Amino acid sequence: MRVILLAIAALTLWAAVPASADQSDQRLERLFQLLSGVRTMPEAMDIEGQITAIWLKSGSETVDVLMARAQSAVEAQDLTIAKKLLDAVVEMRPEYAEVWYRRAELLLLMDSQQEAASDLSTALELEPRHFRALAIAGRLAEAAGDKPAALAAYRKAVAINPMMEAIARRAGQLTFEVERKTPI
Repeated sequence: MRVILLAIAALTLWAAVPASADQSDQRLERLFQLLSGVRTMPEAMDIEGQITAIWLKSGSETVDVLMARAQSAVEAQDLTIAKKLLDAVVEMRPEYAEVWYRRAELLLLMDSQQEAASDLSTALELEPRHFRALAIAGRLAEAAGDKPAALAAYRKAVAINPMMEAIARRAGQLTFEVERKTPI
């Protein structure tokens, strides 16, 4: 019994040790510089893939397994299980931007826009360069009728990743609506 208690205590302490946060990886700066200058979709997709791979590495094997299981649950349409898994990761690693983003996506699937907006806000506080979170934040702002906020989010997303063509087109349309001038 004592061995089991020691093992549980060790696991608890191990889980409490801060992970090397996804958004602090030193390779990201270079990748974001490359992404902002891409000219083709294949280039962008390659760099996006590298960025996403870094974002998905939390520094904790436990968290990485929970994130993978949450994704499998989403794919299996078991949104309740996926939410429980992501909630657990949020508790374990509140500084992990990608879990906030993934949970926001899930909350949107569950039709919880307000909670999703809150999670996106946290994800963007932790990783302001999260172009996917910016795009979704823009869509939520636009759905709420806040076109200036939507435009600002879309512009940030496209500045980071110029190959987000649909977002760039929408930003152009909103530019005309918000600023009453022809989009560039």
